[in-house]
Amino acid sequence: MEWTEYLKMIDEAWETLTKETLHERYLEIDAAVEADHGPDSWVCGAMKNELGALYRGESRYEDAERCFRRAMTLFETHLGRQSSAYATALNNLAGTHRLAKQLDLAEEEFNQCLELYRQTVGTDHVLYASGLNNLSLVYLDRMDLPRAAELQTQAAEILKALPDQRDELASSLINLGALYQRLGRFREAEENLTEAIAMLREELGTATPHYHAALNGLGVVHYGQGRFAEAEQCFLEASSAAQALYGPDHWEVRAAKEHAALAREAQA
Repeated sequence: MEWTEYLKMIDEAWETLTKETLHERYLEIDAAVEADHGPDSWVCGAMKNELGALYRGESRYEDAERCFRRAMTLFETHLGRQSSAYATALNNLAGTHRLAKQLDLAEEEFNQCLELYRQTVGTDHVLYASGLNNLSLVYLDRMDLPRAAELQTQAAEILKALPDQRDELASSLINLGALYQRLGRFREAEENLTEAIAMLREELGTATPHYHAALNGLGVVHYGQGRFAEAEQCFLEASSAAQALYGPDHWEVRAAKEHAALAREAQA
């Protein structure tokens, strides 16, 4: 069976199974891959990479690390260190270490990813921009906001030159707006968030968590500037956008309404 067929099985599992039974199905697919292709094949590496992502989502970081390292070994053996598969597994390992608060290790690995991307796809590619974004998260976790903003700005500049990556650009602009807001650089925060909101409204669609996140972010910026009426409007729009996605009882909806109430009180 080809790897694409196993991917279809994984997609079907996500669509049809509960969280409790998903892990069991992953193990069944993993066993099938080993039986069909052998435990030392690159296909087995691809499945270990998928299994590692599942473990990471369950906060089982040691299990995730074991799977990603096995995937890297198999990819290096069969495809080489310069392959996109190896870089992806390394990126996943770095992300696991970041979530596990092993920030020095995560930084080292994300930098290794950036160097691989520089050598293979170049510095004007979406993968390189993604690597910059990932590295910025490490600095955000360290509360080094200026460095995080610098890396996120570099990522956004790359994405602006890629017309087929508008969704990624919108996400980068929202992240950058949040960073500038935390730095007290309200003008730059407003510019980035306003641009992202316009992209979502005019091009990409508003049925996405990015939209209410951007509205909430802009509301926080306006509130910090003392522009309470504009802040209230942003929070109300964020509440409506979140409700359209999640329903009226979701915590995102309640939070946006509470923020709107605070902005309304501040106008009195």
